[in-house]
Amino acid sequence: MNFLQPAMLLALPLIALPILIHLINQNRYKTMPWAATMFLLKAKRMARGMARLRYILLMLARMLAVAGLIFAVSRPMSGGWLGLTSSNSPEVTIVVLDRSVSMEEQNPQTSESKRSTALKKLTEMLQNTESNTKLVLFDSAYAKPLEISSVAELEALPAASATATTTDLPALMQNVVEYIETNETGRTDVWICSDLRQNDWNPTAGRWETVRRQLSVREGLRLFLLTYPDVAKDNIAVSVSGVHRRESLGGADLVMDIMLTRSTPTETAENVELTIIIDGARSRLNLELTGGQLVRKGHAIPLDKEAREGWGRVELPRDSNLSDNVYRFVYAEPAVRKTVIVSDDEDAAEMFRVAASTAADRSLVYEAEILPSASANAIPWEDAAMIVWQAPIPDGLLAKQLEDFVTSGRSVMFFPPKTPGANNIFNAAWTEWRTPDEGEQFPFKPWRTDADLLANALSGAPLPVGQVQCYRACNLDVKLATSLWQLENGMPLLARAGTDRGAAYFCSTLPTTAESNLVSNGITFYVMTQRALARGAGALGIARQAESGTIPEAITSKWTALDDVSQQTYVSHRPISAGLYRATDKLYAMNRPLSEDNAAVISDDTLDQVLTGLEFTRINDKVGGAMQLASEVWRTFLMLMILALLAEALLCVPDQVPKKKSLEPAT
Repeated sequence: MNFLQPAMLLALPLIALPILIHLINQNRYKTMPWAATMFLLKAKRMARGMARLRYILLMLARMLAVAGLIFAVSRPMSGGWLGLTSSNSPEVTIVVLDRSVSMEEQNPQTSESKRSTALKKLTEMLQNTESNTKLVLFDSAYAKPLEISSVAELEALPAASATATTTDLPALMQNVVEYIETNETGRTDVWICSDLRQNDWNPTAGRWETVRRQLSVREGLRLFLLTYPDVAKDNIAVSVSGVHRRESLGGADLVMDIMLTRSTPTETAENVELTIIIDGARSRLNLELTGGQLVRKGHAIPLDKEAREGWGRVELPRDSNLSDNVYRFVYAEPAVRKTVIVSDDEDAAEMFRVAASTAADRSLVYEAEILPSASANAIPWEDAAMIVWQAPIPDGLLAKQLEDFVTSGRSVMFFPPKTPGANNIFNAAWTEWRTPDEGEQFPFKPWRTDADLLANALSGAPLPVGQVQCYRACNLDVKLATSLWQLENGMPLLARAGTDRGAAYFCSTLPTTAESNLVSNGITFYVMTQRALARGAGALGIARQAESGTIPEAITSKWTALDDVSQQTYVSHRPISAGLYRATDKLYAMNRPLSEDNAAVISDDTLDQVLTGLEFTRINDKVGGAMQLASEVWRTFLMLMILALLAEALLCVPDQVPKKKSLEPAT
């Protein structure tokens, strides 16, 4: 329990005042023996037990009244969850704020979101406690410390507003730990405000181990989780993929795949009316959604044959989360999806070529080129959408070129060479080839089906990853990568590293028959390759799709808005907001990461595993809920004082009231 006036607690010794007065009164009179009252003393001894009990209760009531007054004047804070903490105010309070799209789910009655509710309640708590704590904000969009001079500013800060980004909570917490260690903070409270979405927490990330180890040795640190795990049942998200212009007999069509995702699947059919805006012209499309997902593949919209490039939006009606109701796109002549394969293994290189050059969309052009490792300097960096690297990891200039290639937004898939080298790239290195300890193949752990290369198909059906067999795998020493698929012994079989824009994938086995059955069970291998290629192709050509939070402000500040909605976005907010822009000769559509459409929440057991070894207080709240994190309870103590005084008054009432004497004369 905290106290706003803790100095008043110094008066607690006054509780003994009734006893002190009693002792003083006992010494005011001297006892003199008198024979005439001896019989009265004998009668008094018979009732001494009840009298003593009454007197003890009387003293307790008076002491309780004094204690109630002292506690009421000290203004105690309790209620909610603050009462679980000690009375010592922290020197530093760190707020870790999840600003991802899913945190914008609203309460339909109050129109408050999860994010705004968390900020409001934290602000009220800090203001009520009148604490002199230093307030530091870590938001998920920028992941940098922002020191706040006034608690009242917290809710209105631009760094606490809504974004169209996702959250990398392990990386965010690692930055928090570095701040605590660098600044040598004393007593520190860390408040994590999150909706516990699985894609944001990424429980299998290697960074969690470092965070746990560093936080567990910090003295005076208290960890609080203000969580909003409830998922809105009526929320639907829309997304668009594969947008490209296609020539037709009557002119041209704009072809796209439209996907609707409902947060809570239901068998009840629901009619959803979409609004499609292309270059300012509106059209309507009615779809019937049943279950958790609906995909409309190859939806074609007629275009003017002269329209070679442009922009558009697909919009949903209003629901619980407005941030996933719109998806933006740009279109132009599609770029060639070119893959460059660097390998000295002819068999493996041919398998890579077939998987990369087999068209997933016949209206697009696919190319694949094979180069030996000795000719890697001849890679056409400007034209390639993806590089498949099955050779020893390079160093020097070539390694720098690969890193720049990924930073530009394109993809690299690393496969282990026959003889691993000593170099590393993206903090990852191949060490040695291994075979199973028992049996002929490695057993697998569950893989990530929510996002990236092994995500479920557009129809919602999972890939046949469980049918893959791995006979040999090269151990991958990686520190800062996200594991997408693991062997039972913990070795990563597929991991993603790199920057926010592009991706570097590491696959620990080969498609050759001696290492796996990736080719004979070709669906998984083909889908992996095509998804990595599609991601890299998004950074080529005139029309480019980008995820919010992946392009710095220095670049976006030079862009020109294409539609009226994007014109209303502040220039400083462009990197973390959705929008449509032109950059000289290129068009950009900025959208939320599609992983935000996954409503899966981590379980209590998983949360305990993520924070193993750390003491934390979890506070489950609801959007727009009335629960307070802290409130004054002095009224309770004042009521206690009044009740004690009433009890004291009742105990002072004598047992019998003397009878009134008769004034009639005796006869």
